[in-house]
Amino acid sequence: MSGDQRPAEWSEASLALPRPAAWTTNRVPLWLRCSMGLVVLIMLGLATEAAWLAGTGDPAAGVPLAATALHLGHIVGLSTRFWRGPRPSRQRGTLTTTADGTTGVRFGYSGWSYYWITTILVMTELVWLAVAAGAALSGTLVGLGVAAVAGILAVWMGWFLVTMLRLAPGSLLITAPGICHRSLTTSHFISWDAMVVVAADWIGTPVIAVKAVPAPDTRIRRYMGRLGSGELRFWPFMVIRTGWLASDPIVVYHALSFYHAHPELRGELATPKAVARIGGGRAIGDDQP
Repeated sequence: MSGDQRPAEWSEASLALPRPAAWTTNRVPLWLRCSMGLVVLIMLGLATEAAWLAGTGDPAAGVPLAATALHLGHIVGLSTRFWRGPRPSRQRGTLTTTADGTTGVRFGYSGWSYYWITTILVMTELVWLAVAAGAALSGTLVGLGVAAVAGILAVWMGWFLVTMLRLAPGSLLITAPGICHRSLTTSHFISWDAMVVVAADWIGTPVIAVKAVPAPDTRIRRYMGRLGSGELRFWPFMVIRTGWLASDPIVVYHALSFYHAHPELRGELATPKAVARIGGGRAIGDDQP
């Protein structure tokens, strides 16, 4: 992407936009919240034990415990980011021109979300590689089988990680012809004519769901084939998980809903007028969540 333009000022009026009803309450099941609380307790216990071992002169014995606590802490961090309701953000949409000359308002993915998932994947990858190496060195038939399974998982996870980082950062681009969502390993374009409604929903986590019908101009690209389809499993709908967005998801939801309801104004999406309208809180969605 090139040609990013950001307005000098972005009005705080966007904070007053109506909050979609689907995001007003925490819909994470109680058992899942309790499970995550248990993970936090285990993490704190491991970290405390590692610190105690380091203080008693045996830091090497505490390294595996500290590494496990760090891994669990990142899982909790990523889960918390996705499960919580949308929060205000200072990250705003920018006017962006793509390589093919299309200009629109772009909402990028959060660097923090990439940090959490990248760290988790790297640590998990190292675990699988260690398991594969240890099992292979055992020389037994069972060990070789475990090594093969662990090796396959390590290769797939490495492929996913490399593909995700190569395509990073993901984004949602709103243009006059339609919207394009580039996620971790997929890309999905829907024209305005194919859209039925823009809805705020909850599918395990808060999401923006663009409900659409199959159309000839819909474009889909799976960079990992069927193995990394992600949100494309909801096709022909487009699903954007709010936890990935760097911008306020409420602002993004209303921008999509507003321009879906006002085709006469979509031409301004290639101009600073759209950035000013969205940032000024004047793009208020008409679709019902």
